[in-house]
Amino acid sequence: MQKNCIQLEKSNCKNCYKCVRFCPMKSIKVVEGHAEIIPNECILCGRCYVNCPQNAKRLRDDTPSAKGFIDRGDEVYASVAPSYIANYKGINIEIMRSALKKLGFKDAGETAIGATIVKREYEKLIENRKQSVIISSCCHSVNTLIQKHYPDVLPYLANVISPMQAHGQLIKNQHPGAKVVFIGPCISKKDEVDKYPDYVDCALTFDELNDWMAESGVEFDFSQEDMTGGGRARWFPTRGGIIESMDIDDDFSYFSVDGIEDCMNALEDIRDGNIENCFVEM
Repeated sequence: MQKNCIQLEKSNCKNCYKCVRFCPMKSIKVVEGHAEIIPNECILCGRCYVNCPQNAKRLRDDTPSAKGFIDRGDEVYASVAPSYIANYKGINIEIMRSALKKLGFKDAGETAIGATIVKREYEKLIENRKQSVIISSCCHSVNTLIQKHYPDVLPYLANVISPMQAHGQLIKNQHPGAKVVFIGPCISKKDEVDKYPDYVDCALTFDELNDWMAESGVEFDFSQEDMTGGGRARWFPTRGGIIESMDIDDDFSYFSVDGIEDCMNALEDIRDGNIENCFVEM
C-alpha cells in the first residue's frame, strides 16, 4: 500500500499557490512549478485537498484493499465512525450494517464501542492524577501535530489508543484472523492505519464507501430499526463530546478546543505552563 495519503496530480497543478496559503503548518513547497507536501511537517488536516481549485490533490483510494480482503475470503468487519449520522440523513447503525453486509462485510459496528473503552481509560488517568495536564488522544491530526511540532508537550498526551484502534483491537480479539476496515470522514485515519497496522487493516472515507455502493448497486434499506439505544460515546466526534461522555471528577478542570490554530494556541499555553490540573479535549 502506498504510504502517501494525499497525492499530487502534477498535470492538474497550475502553480496557483492556494494550497501553500491554506496550509497551517507551512508544510507545502513548490518545486519546478508543482506543489509538494513535506511529509515530516504535514499533519494531514486536509486543507490543501479541500482548497485546491484544480483537483491536483487526490486521496489515496483504499477501496481495492478492502475489496481484496473480501474477495480472498477473509472475514471482514467494519468499524463505522459515529459521524455517519451527520453524513447520511436518516441512517442508523442497522441500516448501515445491512448495506455493508451486501458489499460482503461479515458484520459492522460503531466505533463508539471503542470510544467507550477510551473514555474509561481517560477517567482512570484523571483519577490517578499522575499528569497535571491530560490531552485527549482521539484525533490523529492533533496527535501528529504534537509529535511533529510540539514534542515538549508529548508527556501530556494521554497514553491511550484512539477509539478506532480500541474498536479494531476488540474485534480482532473476538474474531481471530479477521480483517477490520474503518469507515469515517477523516483523511488522517488512513495514516493512522499505516502507522498502527495491528489494530485496523484499512480505512475508507465516506466518499469511498459511496462510490463502492454506487458501483455495486447497493442502497440503504431505511426499514431497518436501530435497537442498540445509542450511548454517550456517539458524541465523541462533536466539540466537547469526549468530555460529555465521561463521568468527570469535579476536582479537575475540563475544556475542549477545535480548529488547528486554536489547538496550537492551547498547546503553546500547556508548553509554557499556563494550563494545569486540566483535561484538554482537542
